[in-house]
Amino acid sequence: MSHQRNILVLGLDEADLPTLNAVPDAGTYRFHPLLGIQELPEGEVSASDPMSRARAVSDAHDGSIDAIVVHGDFPVSTLIPMLGREYSTRTTSLESVVKCAHKYLSGMEQRKVIDAYPNFGRVGLQCAAPPGRDGVAFLMWLKPALAHSSEIA
Repeated sequence: MSHQRNILVLGLDEADLPTLNAVPDAGTYRFHPLLGIQELPEGEVSASDPMSRARAVSDAHDGSIDAIVVHGDFPVSTLIPMLGREYSTRTTSLESVVKCAHKYLSGMEQRKVIDAYPNFGRVGLQCAAPPGRDGVAFLMWLKPALAHSSEIA
């Protein structure tokens, strides 16, 4: 058998393994846990504590680190580009992760490439302008710009 690639998975648990083992060429990968579910940030987060714990586990890993992934979403996904840069794995930028996770910023990016993107605008609790501006009319769907696990972050 050829060399297996080592993939560190943030928040890997037993429930994730069947999904990961079903990816094409799964036999060429070895999945290793990188922080437990309970160690992953949620709610208001400070990236420094999970980053230092993830560094300690990564530094102690015996073998190559061929990829670092997460089987989850914001805010944990912000750790991937930072860890990827430090451990020289292929990754995206932190800016792209934030733009994808933040619904307003994501809409601004999508509007740049597609004309059919629906109108949207910002509505804040302290917003001076009432809803219905920026070409957005009532009825409208309100959604937090940044959230995770169905909670406003």
